[in-house]
Amino acid sequence: MALSKKDFEGKDVNCDDFTMADFQDFESDDLFEVAEYFYEVVADTFRKKYMVYGQPMMTSPKTEFEVFDWNRNIIRKFLNFCSYNYLGFSYHPEVIKAVQEAIAEFGTGAVSAPLLSGYSGIVRKLEEEIASLKGKDMAVVFPTGYGTNLGILSALLRPGDVAVMDILSHASIYDGVQLAGADIKVFSHNNPSHLEKVLKNLDTKRVIVCVEGVYSMDGDLANLPELIPICKRYGAKILVDEAHATLIFGEKGGGVAEHFGLEDEVDISIGTFSKSFGAIGGFAAGKEKIMTYLRLYSRAYVFSCAMAPHTAAGILKVFEIYKKDKSLRDQLWQNVYYMHGKLQEAGLDIGSTKSQVIPVMAGNDLRLREISKMIQEKGLYTGVVTYPAVSKNKTRLRLSVSAKHTKEQMDECVRILSEVYQSLR
Repeated sequence: MALSKKDFEGKDVNCDDFTMADFQDFESDDLFEVAEYFYEVVADTFRKKYMVYGQPMMTSPKTEFEVFDWNRNIIRKFLNFCSYNYLGFSYHPEVIKAVQEAIAEFGTGAVSAPLLSGYSGIVRKLEEEIASLKGKDMAVVFPTGYGTNLGILSALLRPGDVAVMDILSHASIYDGVQLAGADIKVFSHNNPSHLEKVLKNLDTKRVIVCVEGVYSMDGDLANLPELIPICKRYGAKILVDEAHATLIFGEKGGGVAEHFGLEDEVDISIGTFSKSFGAIGGFAAGKEKIMTYLRLYSRAYVFSCAMAPHTAAGILKVFEIYKKDKSLRDQLWQNVYYMHGKLQEAGLDIGSTKSQVIPVMAGNDLRLREISKMIQEKGLYTGVVTYPAVSKNKTRLRLSVSAKHTKEQMDECVRILSEVYQSLR
């Protein structure tokens, strides 16, 4: 039942009684009234020291960094298992130097849309590198990863079309389809038989199936070997979001599709530069004709300022380093296996992760709040994933493992988690 003003009048607000989902359908004739009551809930989370979101990072996202702690009102050093900086490239000295040199040459930004004067030669070179990595004809670089899914899907689809999505697909995929006005159908996570049932019951051939290479909340892989043949059987197009998989999976680093030897079967490969590349931006890769169409019809591309040349220069330096030496990726996988083993030895539930994205299941929302508060007090910074981002009883911490984490740091992370989880059994 939707909340309204009467649910708050004359009552002391307790944040433990609410989740963010409760305010989505707040009933009021005043457009801004929901904010007044939501603010009271947020204020209570601060009083109880549950507010761990949005704390300003004061140093670079290394494996230890300084953060302004809301709850203590001071800058503190934390052990960082939160950043997506999987290979440590955001602070790699050669990458930083390449960015600095590009700023001196090109200035601080593109300062125009890509179809006007914002599309630089250095971004064009980056698109060529991405197309080669993905084994596609052409790639288009977007300002953000979120904007990539938003722009691609809203340009491709129209009312009456259908996007069939793994239920755990990223919010940007859902948002792109909704913006297009197309119909959304979901299938159970990684479930080929349910996908087939959904496709079989559709009355249109204008269908795209959307999955993630590595699922951002669970760390498991898309079941592409079983899902793709079903898509082909029913003539559905296939989009794979490789945001958390690019440079990590596949011999070349192309992602989970390459890992399974199925990159040629994927129609559109989506990715981001904000994870393994340590930068910002997104990309889509596919056949030249469809990419040309999308370059001119994706409003999130056409009406956004283009990627800054210095950002592209840093990403190109990452490519250069990565092609010569994949030791950072090798070290990442050593760390991933080490963390999986240590967390399981400690009796912690890490779901079915097969990657550097590691959930540590917490249960319900209230338990997660206590866990997040306690690990912050002990100096551990992780992702805190609550409802409605995940199911009500599947809230979790989300650890992001880096090639740069030491065994001592990983052991300390496990020690803190084990101590906190045991104290709340």
